[in-house]
Amino acid sequence: MSPDHSDATVDLSVVDLDHVALRVADLGRALDFYHGLLGLPVRDRERYDRDEVPYVAVAAGGRHLHLVPDEEFAGSDVGGEHVCLLLRSNEVGSREELEGLLDDLRAAGVTVEPDEPKKRYGAYGRAWAAYVRDPDGRRVELKVH
Repeated sequence: MSPDHSDATVDLSVVDLDHVALRVADLGRALDFYHGLLGLPVRDRERYDRDEVPYVAVAAGGRHLHLVPDEEFAGSDVGGEHVCLLLRSNEVGSREELEGLLDDLRAAGVTVEPDEPKKRYGAYGRAWAAYVRDPDGRRVELKVH
């Protein structure tokens, strides 16, 4: 808790990230990108189909991205928001492996931002990374660790 809550009886602190919810204009296109191209396993599809949850999740390690269909989101400006996904590499810090993935994504019609990849800082230090765009135009940072 923040110092302003020193009289609170419960002492809670943030220890990890559980999930991030992303509005998507077309669930199928979003799943083609996050699951089909990037290989994130799908979670909660059956629960979504039974109207038990308002999203379909994809798993990135122990964290989930909740893909929330929203037809009104089409064409929305997502500004500077982005999601960073860590990629495991057979060769730590391999620019070549990342460039190969970017070539595959370009061939599948994914927009890769100009002059990528670059070394960038993140939660685990400096590593090769590249920004691509998901089907809704959101920036997705792919970082090799």
